[in-house]
Amino acid sequence: MSLTPEEAALLKQLKGAGAGGRTIRTYNTRLALDRLAKSGYVVARPTGLELVHYRISGQGEQALNASNKKS
Repeated sequence: MSLTPEEAALLKQLKGAGAGGRTIRTYNTRLALDRLAKSGYVVARPTGLELVHYRISGQGEQALNASNKKS
């Protein structure tokens, strides 16, 4: 899977958040994060009706590193 600039930026944000990840509410952002979760780049855990907690996976870090090398 090739990362879009938005997806790469989201992975960078999750990596910066550390091992705990972060909770996301914004619907448009969650669409991109859900695509990343389906690809195994992030781990998603619902925490409420409109909230999902995301953290970057090892596979996501590898994809981000590969994306940075191409840039």
